Amino acid sequence: MDQIALIVGETFIYWNSILLTAGAAVAICFFLACYLWKSGNAIAGFAVVPLALVVSLGLARFVHWYCRADSYDSFAAAMTDYASGGYALLGVFAGCLLAALVVRVLFLTRNLPQMLDCMAIAGCAGMAVGRLASFYNSSDRGQIIQSIQSLPFVYPVTNAVSGALEYRLATFVIQAMVAAVLFGALAWFDWHSHRRGRGRDGDTCLVFLLCYGASQVVLDSTRYDSLFFRSNGFVSMVQVLAAVAMAFSAVWFSVRLVKSRGFRWWNVPLWLLQLAAVGGAGYMEYYVQRRGNEALFAYSVMSGCLLLVIGSALLIRYLGSRPLEKNGIL
Repeated sequence: MDQIALIVGETFIYWNSILLTAGAAVAICFFLACYLWKSGNAIAGFAVVPLALVVSLGLARFVHWYCRADSYDSFAAAMTDYASGGYALLGVFAGCLLAALVVRVLFLTRNLPQMLDCMAIAGCAGMAVGRLASFYNSSDRGQIIQSIQSLPFVYPVTNAVSGALEYRLATFVIQAMVAAVLFGALAWFDWHSHRRGRGRDGDTCLVFLLCYGASQVVLDSTRYDSLFFRSNGFVSMVQVLAAVAMAFSAVWFSVRLVKSRGFRWWNVPLWLLQLAAVGGAGYMEYYVQRRGNEALFAYSVMSGCLLLVIGSALLIRYLGSRPLEKNGIL
């Protein structure tokens, strides 16, 4: 149950709505600051923000309706009545991408990758705030934890059926912390790479997809309220799309490497290492779903495998970005 912050007449304003709005405001401010500083294109910057807000709101509700249709009276009610119901972050990502594509098609900007870079940095800042909205309801948590009863790893929630107080994994807090760390890392990466003249527009967004995707493969697995595909009801939509985002970035960096250096024998071990790590992460997801009592072990191994994927993909990016004559690996 959402906690009420204010009552104005017959209107109820909830704390989670306030936090989500604050997260959106933080993301907008950081996006405009970053994009206007990098491009100076105020027309594109101020055009994409309201478009992204409108499209993201609709798509976020649509994705939530698709996965939680039983929470709404009908599709029409879900898409027209925003006084209640939920939203899916996947829809926000899709809405921001579509808004950026529309601005590019209208030739308000000619550098789409640069805009996506700024959206990635700003999105991390917004998620670091917006995820905290779950402090005021029972969403975005994991299994019951007996050994720890304090933040940032555990937060109490009242069981809606028994009324008992349960200490569950505070997935939303961990997600907020990951987003905050990623915000700082991406901001530094973007500034540092361009300062040295080796940055490519779009790389910050690709690194975001790689790292944030890896984090969500693990963290979404811990949630008791994940969004699932209707076709099967047990495959997490977030995990699948996060894995696709990771694969997209890794393949992009690999193609760039081959284009810049040609095919080399040491490409194969790097790719095999990535495939082995992905296979290990996939197996540990299968493992933890059947041995929940060994969750700490399973998620630790899964995280290690995904960190290996990130590290190898960033190494491939580094090798593909360095001038050939300055690199000792030929």
